[in-house]
Amino acid sequence: MKAVSTQSGWTWIKQGFTLFRKRPTELLSLFFLWMMLTQLLRFIPVAGQFVSFFLFPAFSVGLMQACLYIETEQKVRPGLLFIGFKSQYLVALLGSGVLRIAAIFFTLWCADTLNDGALSTFMKAAGSAEGMDAASLEKALPVKAIFSAILIYIPFSMAFWYSVPLMTWQRMPLFKSMFYSFFAALHSWKALLLYGLGWYGISILVTLPATIFLVIDINFGVLMLTALSFIMFVIAFCSSYPTYTDVFGKPEEEHQSAE
Repeated sequence: MKAVSTQSGWTWIKQGFTLFRKRPTELLSLFFLWMMLTQLLRFIPVAGQFVSFFLFPAFSVGLMQACLYIETEQKVRPGLLFIGFKSQYLVALLGSGVLRIAAIFFTLWCADTLNDGALSTFMKAAGSAEGMDAASLEKALPVKAIFSAILIYIPFSMAFWYSVPLMTWQRMPLFKSMFYSFFAALHSWKALLLYGLGWYGISILVTLPATIFLVIDINFGVLMLTALSFIMFVIAFCSSYPTYTDVFGKPEEEHQSAE
């Protein structure tokens, strides 16, 4: 585990843009395929809405591997998205998905309990067919409860942040990868804080034009906002690759395949 400076947080963002510029079409194709499959799986009764969280670790192996391939000048093909499902660590990856779902439920329950049911009340109102209008929903937004949820989830996000590449590239078991991930994130918290704040600022600047177009032409504004969200998500994922390699180093050649 290597020490990183606070400035590394901004460097990681720039490296994400650099990776994306090298192969934008291939990366967007992988992500679009991932989103299409996720949307199809949502049609599964009851459990469908949780499938994306459950399969996220397995699918994310493919995008992380794509970043490695781009850096090493290898061809990125659509089948790379499924490399996590061929991994000997598939069970651990799916276990990570289960733990992510459990962490979300635990976080929401804690935040709701601490704020006298404000979150559940708001979600029921928002999901009701005869619910509030947009202005009323915004006014009723439980800001304190949402802020509580964010704070409660931070330790979980630290444990999950590096866990997938640690499982696939360092051959770590699930809980060991989460242990190392948590303390690596704690060790690099200043850089990760700058990284998160940097992406927050960029997302506001990038989506602002689309928000303006929502007022002028709602259809074009929604289309523009969706396209920008797709692109920014892929770039953000690319930037997560150097957050790993700067701390744990590049995967050794014999470990570069997740299979």
